[in-house]
Amino acid sequence: MRDHSLSQDRRFYSAMAALVVVAIVAGFAPTFFARGVFFELPPLTPAVRLHGLLGTVWVALFAVQTWLVAAGRRAWHRSLGPIGVIVAVGFVASGVLVVRALEQSHGSEAGATLAAHLFTNGAPLAAFAVFVVAGVLQRHVAARHNRFMLLAAVVLLPPAVGRLFGPLGVAYLNLPVYACAAFANVAYDLWSRRGPHPVSLCGATALIAIDVATTWWLAQVGS
Repeated sequence: MRDHSLSQDRRFYSAMAALVVVAIVAGFAPTFFARGVFFELPPLTPAVRLHGLLGTVWVALFAVQTWLVAAGRRAWHRSLGPIGVIVAVGFVASGVLVVRALEQSHGSEAGATLAAHLFTNGAPLAAFAVFVVAGVLQRHVAARHNRFMLLAAVVLLPPAVGRLFGPLGVAYLNLPVYACAAFANVAYDLWSRRGPHPVSLCGATALIAIDVATTWWLAQVGS
């Protein structure tokens, strides 16, 4: 029974990793991976390029790590762990630089508008950092480690999904799709465990709360 449960977990997390990779590649293809191929765009700043590169590497490592566990290559999985941590630190640090430059480019803003923009860009980055740190600290407890790392990957979806759905005229799907991804682990828990794991439920609720708060706050400041 335990082996069957582990096999189910491996299939679920492998599938989720694949979905995250596909969504991010599709969403960022026109503006990052194939920038300038579909339409003219100004060049990216070095900080944005570094941030995008590190984010890509982290997502790729997340997928590889998930598939290594599914293949039973736990020694390789553990060996790649420190690399993932280093990349995550670089991603967060470069993200801070990108957010700072973005806010400076807006010029003089009212305090409420500045706070709303900082929250919009900073809260997901902070959530990513928290989930990665928690995942590393819980690396010896697979049930928690897996869920924290999946939540960290899900945090990266809104920018990609927004870039994908916006031009297609279906931006109203952004939040529903994000909610489905955030609560996917809860749904899996209900099916496989007959009850949600606390990490799955609390983490997903926090992510959706951040997204809803962002939408509300930006609307309040007319941004």
